[in-house]
Amino acid sequence: MASLTQTRILFIAALSFVSLAGTANSSAPQFYVEGEVYCEVCRTDFINKFSELMPGAKVKLECKGEGEGNITYSIEGETNEKGLYNLAVEGDHEDEECEITLVKSSRPDCDEVPDEGFAVTPNSRITLTQHNGVHGITRHANPLAFAKKEFAPPCAEFLKQIAVDSDDD
Repeated sequence: MASLTQTRILFIAALSFVSLAGTANSSAPQFYVEGEVYCEVCRTDFINKFSELMPGAKVKLECKGEGEGNITYSIEGETNEKGLYNLAVEGDHEDEECEITLVKSSRPDCDEVPDEGFAVTPNSRITLTQHNGVHGITRHANPLAFAKKEFAPPCAEFLKQIAVDSDDD
């Protein structure tokens, strides 16, 4: 009988150890990075009434440590039917620079990566640490946009209304 009791005690101890090991592993910070990708039809470098959210666009989150090319974490994602993405990020990246970049457009008519104006480097930097006073696990990235190859016709009038000069006038 004593050996059956000892076996049960060992079994319970082993089960407790496995449970604690799982808890310690899951305590590593995990974040969710949310953002949106849209098609910029007026090539204004900001969201406006003609901007269209883009389902199926691909984005990438990369975190870099010190030194050139030192990528410490990378994950890709895709926007849902509403043009929104949600990336699950593991670990705390306190001493790293993390940013979201565009990877691939889902629309052949809107697949240019802007390289002018405010979008010289179209990315969104994001802080992924619990050691900076920001509470919660969700981080919101700035919107990113692909641009149409051609300036959409209704944009000229829109730009006049908001007093922005257009190259097509």
